[in-house]
Amino acid sequence: MKPHIQLSIVIPVFNEEGSIIPLVTSIHKALNDKSYELIFIDDCSTDSTLLTINSLQDSRINLIEFDSNNGQSSALAAGIKLARGTYIVTMDGDFQNDPSDIPKMIKLISSENLDMVIGIRHNRQDPLLKTVPSKIANFIIRTTTQLKITDSGCALKVMTSKTAKNIPLYGELHRFMALNAHINGARIKEIPIIHHPRTQGISKYGLGRTYKVIKDLIMIIIKHKMLKF
Repeated sequence: MKPHIQLSIVIPVFNEEGSIIPLVTSIHKALNDKSYELIFIDDCSTDSTLLTINSLQDSRINLIEFDSNNGQSSALAAGIKLARGTYIVTMDGDFQNDPSDIPKMIKLISSENLDMVIGIRHNRQDPLLKTVPSKIANFIIRTTTQLKITDSGCALKVMTSKTAKNIPLYGELHRFMALNAHINGARIKEIPIIHHPRTQGISKYGLGRTYKVIKDLIMIIIKHKMLKF
């Protein structure tokens, strides 16, 4: 029988060779008193990301390799499906999320019997190309639903396993995990977190995605409204 795992840390990566080792080191430091597994999903990287992960030879690491670039939602779906932890943590592989925030998020979700805790990047270290579409999406969510959320696009989330495994993930839906969890009845709270500037690699977000993100959001809301009638 496999030992009980408290946390599954699910991390999609694509060309993040320079971030892997500092990220893993930071996770180990932050979670040294907890039982956890790391699940990396490599979305067909073209740099040395895979080699770097394999070089760690860490028994806590599970690696899923995609043979084509399927996107972050598909990567998260694969990682969450494999996850065995009581709680599932999602975070980006670029080391903009700080693992030191995870313990306080775990404390909040367990002490208040929540289904999801999501970070708020108060001092967000991203260019306007990323922050403006995010602000628009958050405004639409707050004004059209009962989910009064500040930062729906924050990758750092802690969820119960049941909540995570019931969230639809395809297309760009990883950006709306909190909204879809809310639609499913999840109890959600936010908490301020650290957000670092990107120091390795390049952002995968382009202006062309903005239209698709907003369109997906509107379709989720319309579908939700229709189901209520």
